[in-house]
Amino acid sequence: MTPPQSTKLLGIGLVLLSSLSLSIQNVVLRLFFSESRLFGQIPFGGFVTPHLSNVVLLLAIRMAMMTLLLTGLIPWLYPKTFRALGTLPKTPRLLGAVLASGVCLFLGLILLYMALSQVAAGIAISTLFIYPAITVLLAWLFFHQVPQTYQLGFMVVISIGVVLTSLTTSVEPTGNPLLGGICALGAGLGFGLYGIFAELSLKGQPGLHPVPFSLFTFAMVAVLASLALMVLQEIIIEPAVWAPVLGMTFISAIFTLVAYILNNFGIGFIGASLTALLTASAPALTALLAWWVVQEALEQQQIIGIGLVTLGVSMLSLKSRHTH
Repeated sequence: MTPPQSTKLLGIGLVLLSSLSLSIQNVVLRLFFSESRLFGQIPFGGFVTPHLSNVVLLLAIRMAMMTLLLTGLIPWLYPKTFRALGTLPKTPRLLGAVLASGVCLFLGLILLYMALSQVAAGIAISTLFIYPAITVLLAWLFFHQVPQTYQLGFMVVISIGVVLTSLTTSVEPTGNPLLGGICALGAGLGFGLYGIFAELSLKGQPGLHPVPFSLFTFAMVAVLASLALMVLQEIIIEPAVWAPVLGMTFISAIFTLVAYILNNFGIGFIGASLTALLTASAPALTALLAWWVVQEALEQQQIIGIGLVTLGVSMLSLKSRHTH
């Protein structure tokens, strides 16, 4: 039998690896749109222009890959997945919540892709991480859960961090900082709404297991993205870059799935409270990886802002878990 201390350390390690996996896929997404020098040496990236049609295409391919990968893992993760999905039409309220989750995830991911195409990865992810504060406000609106004083305080800290993160004195921005910031905030709103509907889907009566819920939402995003491509402008991706684009998309899909699986196992070892605290390291990890791998420099106030966002999200998540 594994000693409790060893189990806790294993859980912490799994959740940190989960956050690292998500941070890696964020940097990979940035490389689609921005040419960089890997580790300061190897020119790489910038394969795709940041047009909406290209963004939607990349999302469709990635989510289709994730759906197929998760389907292959179902026998080990949750063998009753398809049986659970088959009962959804019999529970219209649950089905509605799951469908709403898929729509919000679709919108949130498109806006996140657009944000990463315009601004540095660390800045985009830090701005995105305002979504826990947005979730608190949405819970107030939908569930009449009045924010506590500590929640309002941490939301102010997160907001100050986002403002500092968006400030730059650079005279040569690599993209459109205003568009990137607006898209990141929009993505935060999308993920905030997704969190609300996901809670209704997973914790309602009846609730859906996380594996069939994830499979349904992944497949739904892939379908919505494919339908959107039918009405958007022509795809502008050169034939010569399809090989690296598909390879990077596959890598991104794998890292996202790995993050999901490790996070679930981590919760089993250390609980949701500590998991939420460790997951909030994503903005800082993304910024550090982007600085190390693709040489994305951050100014002093942006580093302070990322730190404030990480601290605010960590404390908001931890405190919220302890009070429920």
